[in-house]
Amino acid sequence: MIEGIIPSTQSTTSTTPASAQQPLGKEDFLRLLVAQLSAQDPLNPMEATEFTAQLAQFSSLEQMTNINSTLEELVAAQQAMGNSSLISIIGKFVDIPGNSFEYTQGETTNLTYNLGAEADTTKIEIYNSTGALVNTLNGPGAEGSNLAVWNGLDSQGNPVASGFYTFKIQATDSSGKPVTAETFTTGLVTDVLFEEGKAFAVVNGQKLAAEEITRVSIN
Repeated sequence: MIEGIIPSTQSTTSTTPASAQQPLGKEDFLRLLVAQLSAQDPLNPMEATEFTAQLAQFSSLEQMTNINSTLEELVAAQQAMGNSSLISIIGKFVDIPGNSFEYTQGETTNLTYNLGAEADTTKIEIYNSTGALVNTLNGPGAEGSNLAVWNGLDSQGNPVASGFYTFKIQATDSSGKPVTAETFTTGLVTDVLFEEGKAFAVVNGQKLAAEEITRVSIN
């Protein structure tokens, strides 16, 4: 290390401004090295081994600075590519965490959920916008992701009206103990927003990060 800039190991109270305590960059390091060479005693010059060691330190510092700059450029490029790729899902249906969905009369709706363990019995309860139970379906009970399709009929076999609905999962294992379930809702991506270098998809009027989307489908 260059003599005169090695931090003291003694416990003292520093009064140096915060701006002066920033890490040295490669240009600062080089200026200190040149200043040390200019101020050295001609009758007692720096030994070759010490000078070589300091040049090696400078070289290492420069390499690390260049590597950091390259990594920052790669991260920025990768982020830009990710943001651009998100535009391609506009107009497509995606699955996102939630249990509410908009139903159009005469169509079918996919109800997606994730089970924390294998379930012996899985009931899917569908409610209308007033909170009234519309129908109860039997769903698959495999551990992990599951998909059930609702045909838009109530428990009496009558078509329900268009509107907003919600669903709940009631799952139990072979011993009758509850199995944890996470529900996902399907929505159409209507827009993509870019804020502070990040991209967000607008689904069912909600702004969602890309990592919240679990599936993308055309219809």
